[in-house]
Amino acid sequence: MPVAAQKFGLFANFWILIPAILGMVACQTEDCTSISNNFLRVGFFKTDTMESGRVVITPIDTVFYSIMAEGNDSVFYDAQDVASIFDLPVNPAADMTSFRLEVLDSIRYDSLSKEYFYYKNPSVLTMSVQYQRSARIIVEDCGTEISYSKLTLVDSAFQKTAVVGSKLSRLNELTKNLNIEVYF
Repeated sequence: MPVAAQKFGLFANFWILIPAILGMVACQTEDCTSISNNFLRVGFFKTDTMESGRVVITPIDTVFYSIMAEGNDSVFYDAQDVASIFDLPVNPAADMTSFRLEVLDSIRYDSLSKEYFYYKNPSVLTMSVQYQRSARIIVEDCGTEISYSKLTLVDSAFQKTAVVGSKLSRLNELTKNLNIEVYF
């Protein structure tokens, strides 16, 4: 067999393989990644008015004795968690979630046991949010995705609280966007 015919035969086999490979790639299942989540991003800030009259807003690291959702015994954060931003899970089975933020009164260090002891203030701050849930099927194999939008603040025991992002999303964490800002 001439060399040209052998090369053409290999080339013809190549053209048969391309559609087969493309067909296998097209039949693979889709990725089940969802950008929705049920985490409410809450940031804590301090406002200062300068002598010039300009208002300066700075994130403030905050410590709570505990943060939990009402009707749930899980503690999301405790006195060892110091942060200016907290991700609080909303109830995926309801259209409203109320949070209990127990204030930390004092911390004492015992030099004998070399342990810290955290004491709770009797006052409890609450914050309730309402949201709209919507479900959609991404792909049959992936199941249902629940998204949360139209976030509103129903009640807050803080001096000033503002909704700044009405949709709960994984992108909020990546872009550092908040859903609620709390000012002290």
